[in-house]
Amino acid sequence: MRRSGWIEDRQGRTGRRWRARYRAPDGRIRSRSFDRKVDADRWLVARLGSIDRGDWIAPEAGDIPLAEAAEAWLAGLDIKPKTRAGYESLLRSRVRPAFGDLPVNRIAPAMVREWIAEMSAEGLSASRIKQAKQVLSAPLKLAVDDGILARDATSGVKVPTVRRREQRFLTAEQVTVLATAAENAQTGAGLVVETLAWVGMRWGELVALRRPRVHMLRRRIEIAESATELGSGLSWGAPKTHERRLVTMPAFLADRLAARLGTIADDGLIFTAPKGGPLRSSPFRQAVWVPAVEASGLEQLRIHDLRGTAASLMISSGANIKAVQRQLGHASAAMTLDLYGHLYEDDLDALSEALDRRFVAATAPLQTRPERGSSDSPAPLSRPERTPKGSGAVVELDGSTRKTLM
Repeated sequence: MRRSGWIEDRQGRTGRRWRARYRAPDGRIRSRSFDRKVDADRWLVARLGSIDRGDWIAPEAGDIPLAEAAEAWLAGLDIKPKTRAGYESLLRSRVRPAFGDLPVNRIAPAMVREWIAEMSAEGLSASRIKQAKQVLSAPLKLAVDDGILARDATSGVKVPTVRRREQRFLTAEQVTVLATAAENAQTGAGLVVETLAWVGMRWGELVALRRPRVHMLRRRIEIAESATELGSGLSWGAPKTHERRLVTMPAFLADRLAARLGTIADDGLIFTAPKGGPLRSSPFRQAVWVPAVEASGLEQLRIHDLRGTAASLMISSGANIKAVQRQLGHASAAMTLDLYGHLYEDDLDALSEALDRRFVAATAPLQTRPERGSSDSPAPLSRPERTPKGSGAVVELDGSTRKTLM
C-alpha cells in the first residue's frame, strides 16, 4: 500500500510540540508527540520503514501479558514430563515474578539485563540463569512468529558464561575397585556400577531395563525405555533421543548378567531396590554411592561420570567415533566428538607411526633397485628413427622401413 506520514508543529500550554503522524496498514492514523522535531522525524522514519518492509505491527497487538503468552507457549510443546516440570519451575520461580503481568510489547532489553544481573547477585548458577532466559525468550519468540511482536527483547542480551564441569574418567582398575566397594555396601550394587561403566547407559535407561531387552547369545542390550524421577514418582518413556538402540557388552559382564537373569521374572526389571521396586537415585546415592566412592578414594565422583568412563574405555580399546556414538545414544557423532574427542589425541601418535610404516613399505622396493648404468641395469629401449612426414614410408615393428605407394 502507499504509505504517508507527516509532522505537525503544535503550540501547547507546555510549549512547542512536534506530532508525528502516519497512516497505518490497518487504515488508522497513528501518532505520537515529541518535544524535539528530530525525535519526531526518527520515530516517523522507523514506522514508515516497517511498513515498507512489511513487518509493521499494530502497537496494541502485543498487549497480551507475558504470563498468558508463556502459558500458551507451554501448552503447545510436545516434551517429556521432566522437561515440562523444569520449565514450569523456572516460570514459577523466576520469570512470572519479574515479567508475568507485563504486556510482551513492554518488555525491554534493559529490563532483561537488570533481571539477569539480579539473579547473578543472588548467586544463581550460570547454567540456571541461562535456562531462565531461554524460558523467558521462548514465548517472546513465539509472539514474533505470530506477528504480534516486532522483536524478542531477550535477543542479544548476554548471560554469564556456563563453564563445563571437568569430566572424570576412571580406569578399568578403578572401576573394579569401585564396583567391589559398592557390592560391599549393598548386594547387587556392584553389577549396577559395572553395567554403567562398561556399557555407558544413562541412569534412567538402567532403571527401566527389563529382562526381555537383554539378549545373551548376541551379547546385546536393547535400550527402549527410560525412567525419569518426578517428585515422589517415576515417569516411564522413550530414551533421551526418542530412539531405540542396541548396545554391546563385554563377555564378563554378559556372564554376570546371565546369572542375575535366572532370578528375575519374565518381564521383570533387571535392577531393583533392596525391598523391591525400581531403583531410585537418592536412596542409591546415600546407601551405596557415597560410601563406595569414599572407600575407593574417588572423591567428588558423580554417577553420571560412569557414562564418560564408558566412553573412555571404549575409545582406549580402539572403538571409532561412530561406534561410541551408537553405544551412548548420542543424536550425532558431532556431539560425541564435542564431549569426548580429546580422548582420541593419543591416536595421533599411532597414526603418525602407521603413516611412517606405510611410507617405508612403499619405498622399500625402490631402495633395492640397481642404480642406472650398472651392469645389472637393463639396456634402455631404443626408439626407431622418426620418418619424415609425407615420405611414404611405414615403420615396421622391428624398426625397419618400407616404401608405400602414395
